[in-house]
Amino acid sequence: MATKISPSNEQYMEKWYQQTVSKLYSFTYALLQNREEAEDITQETYFRCLRKDSKSFPPYPYLKKVARNLIYDRYRHWQKSGSQMEDHTLSEDVSASEEDWVTRSLVQELMNQLPEQYKQVLELRIIEGYSRKETAERMERSEDAIRGLQYRALQALRDLFHVTEKNGG
Repeated sequence: MATKISPSNEQYMEKWYQQTVSKLYSFTYALLQNREEAEDITQETYFRCLRKDSKSFPPYPYLKKVARNLIYDRYRHWQKSGSQMEDHTLSEDVSASEEDWVTRSLVQELMNQLPEQYKQVLELRIIEGYSRKETAERMERSEDAIRGLQYRALQALRDLFHVTEKNGG
């Protein structure tokens, strides 16, 4: 049974959508490098979030998380279908996605080697998309402390990446 959205709720939904759609599309496009796939994932993200609860609208970090999970599911499906990937009109984009997947896996593996506070600040700021202020609140630190912590975390991650590169990946 469809839920009727009131006019004031409809205006709020429109505002929420306008504030999040271009960022979400950019995020999905950056991961997929394909316009049609990014549009599909973006649309599916909004559909799933609104189907779940049409009275509240989730924040952007939650939308990113849903989109990321949809992308991972699609990638796993492509891997399982194996020979069917040739029938996929995006076969070149699939190999690009595989490279992106390997890169993201390497970054995640390197992040797991970081001290917990470095890992947490990078996840909140870069992966989840929280502002410096929101991250400071979550980590119970000042915004200046978060800025410094993020800088040191990125330096440590870069150093780990260079060590891995020198050792042959």
